[in-house]
Amino acid sequence: MSIADATDTRQATPGQAEPATEKQPITYTLRNGGVLVETCPSWCVVDHAPDHDALYPEDLVHEGAEIELPTTTVEGSRVSILAARIMQWPHSNDGSGSEVPYMAVRPEASMGEALGYSTPEDVEAEIRRTEAHLKALRDMNARLVEARAEYERQQSLRPENLTVEDVRSLPVSVLLKAFGLKVFEVEGMPNNTLVWLDRREDEVQPAFYLDRSLTQASRETAVRESLVLVVEAIGKKARP
Repeated sequence: MSIADATDTRQATPGQAEPATEKQPITYTLRNGGVLVETCPSWCVVDHAPDHDALYPEDLVHEGAEIELPTTTVEGSRVSILAARIMQWPHSNDGSGSEVPYMAVRPEASMGEALGYSTPEDVEAEIRRTEAHLKALRDMNARLVEARAEYERQQSLRPENLTVEDVRSLPVSVLLKAFGLKVFEVEGMPNNTLVWLDRREDEVQPAFYLDRSLTQASRETAVRESLVLVVEAIGKKARP
């Protein structure tokens, strides 16, 4: 059988099943003399034709079809993560274990560096880590749904539909936005006043004036107490 006849040039598209037909022996010319007759394992999809000229036995490598998780960035760049393929250097003698089929896992596919000569146990550990990360991602997505719902609810907040409980529980920044209020720090006010809510209905925007000496916690408490009185007053006015 000639080299051309013996050459198996069948390839599989990455991520798809390898050819189901039986592999044929391939004859390689060795640089140190002689030939090497090798049959690719069933999972190998490499075209070994370029290897026919001359190689050292330890340079022969079998590679399976690669799988990856591709995505596109907002700028349009194509990126892939979690790329993996089965590999084997059948005549390796460096003690790495690569003479046995192993998994080459590349967390970020554009980098040539893999995690190492991963055994089935190593791969299973990575799968468990990935599954845990996917669960965390699902949990975060659930929190995102809640965050967007909260955001939408806050966008529709108006003083007239706020309850006292809302004023006591919602973030102060949300309350200020709902009431259309700004906050100004001042250096002392008449009559030892520490907090003043100005809601005049003129061209002046409603605002809280807070004494600069107040702590952050005291400011939040004062704002909430003032807005509770406002909401209770609105509720009384709305009653028939």
